[in-house]
Amino acid sequence: MFRARASGFYDEVPDRANTDQWLFLARHAGLPTRLLDWSEGALIGLHFALKVDDPVVWMLNPLEMNRLSMPSDPSMLPDPSIIREFPLPWHDPDPDPPPWFPRLRRRAATNPAFENLRGAWEQDQHGVELPVAIYPTYVHPRLRAQRACFTIHEKRKEGLDSLVPDTLLKRYDIDPAHRQSMLRDLLLLGITDSVAFPDLDGLANELKNRFS
Repeated sequence: MFRARASGFYDEVPDRANTDQWLFLARHAGLPTRLLDWSEGALIGLHFALKVDDPVVWMLNPLEMNRLSMPSDPSMLPDPSIIREFPLPWHDPDPDPPPWFPRLRRRAATNPAFENLRGAWEQDQHGVELPVAIYPTYVHPRLRAQRACFTIHEKRKEGLDSLVPDTLLKRYDIDPAHRQSMLRDLLLLGITDSVAFPDLDGLANELKNRFS
């Protein structure tokens, strides 16, 4: 339904076949998806955390999490250097494998991000057990401004904090008493609503907070 109607509200919708970009745009617009929002910018992440009364910042080691998402069978693993990169979510590494090799196993071994994105559209017929960290296509200016990244869930739907060890995912609780002073510090550092939301809404919110 989102894909059918979005063009009436936004001029630069993705091509209908680019399902990965549709998921990025839908998540960014606030539609529930299997994607979790992240930022590569620590100060941008702090800016969003301070918007709520009890702020929390989560920090993830995405490359190590992706390594855990790879198959445990060493014979199925790709070149080790590939694991240290973010997989391209639109890349199907083996669209036509030989009949003697199960297609899903070959693809999941080389690109778990592709499999998880397919699973989001195809009712869990594809995908790996754990989430995968991916870079999005910047289908909206806010994604660029926020240095957006995503993790995408698949077979297991538990919270990320229960799926990966605490050596890879850290939680930082912020004293609510310091929210306003930290927001002022971020303002001095140039992290404001109009930076995170480079449009009229972001500018209006920034001016409202500054002068009210």
